Amino acid sequence: MSLWKGCAYLVFVLVASSGSLVGHPETADAQTSRPDGAEADLKNAVEEILRQHPNLILRALEHDPVVLADLVERGAELRKAKVEEAQWQAELANPKVPRVAENRPIRGERQAPVTIVEYSDFECPYCRAVAPTLQEILSEYGESVRLVYKHNPLSFHATAEPAARYFEAIALQSEEQAWRFHDMVFQQQRNLSRGVEVLREIAADLEIDHGRMRRDLESDQVTQRIAADRAEASQFGFDGTPAFVINGVSLIGNHPKRDFDRIIKKILPETQAMVR
Repeated sequence: MSLWKGCAYLVFVLVASSGSLVGHPETADAQTSRPDGAEADLKNAVEEILRQHPNLILRALEHDPVVLADLVERGAELRKAKVEEAQWQAELANPKVPRVAENRPIRGERQAPVTIVEYSDFECPYCRAVAPTLQEILSEYGESVRLVYKHNPLSFHATAEPAARYFEAIALQSEEQAWRFHDMVFQQQRNLSRGVEVLREIAADLEIDHGRMRRDLESDQVTQRIAADRAEASQFGFDGTPAFVINGVSLIGNHPKRDFDRIIKKILPETQAMVR
């Protein structure tokens, strides 16, 4: 049974249970001659019945557990969205404030009004999975959104920190090549089990000064940047990856694009109004 048919069945059972149709046949005849009015009347009747007798919902849905499961799932989604909305509103009022240095590699327009800061791990499968979503967001919002990639390599991913070092060492020469490295590492993530050798192979295809890159890999500048990223992620309570801060609002995990959209669309009208 489809969800629509199940809901129609639920409406009938509830109204019938209350006696609205069974006890008043003349009302049923009148509603049959006015389909538009009948639908509104039936809806109002059902809503009133549910307010007075909420237990009737379970009694009716016992006839179709599939519909019940669908409604429970939808209810869980709505509850989760309500909790998230409350959290986002609180964080908009008291935002998290990541530090974004001027020389940080940035994807998108550097002066964009919306900044997505990602705390990531090159070996994390969820970070790889969310990467196309971020690309889609950057493409759709154009000059309105920028992405800052920060590092939170997890201890059980042996190649994650070396990959972070490569990204930052390459970025000291070329942001473009650093982002190219970023994309290639995620594309070849399954090969990272072979260790640092895979990173060397990927970097070999980049248009950079490889001697300088090797020197920068162990530089204090790279070491301090990764340490600062980790400390900031810890400060914000992020103990897994990926985690995001969008103009002060946190989003944790591999979320679908619609969740990013919900936050960005809350922010954009405010930032655009400030610009005007």
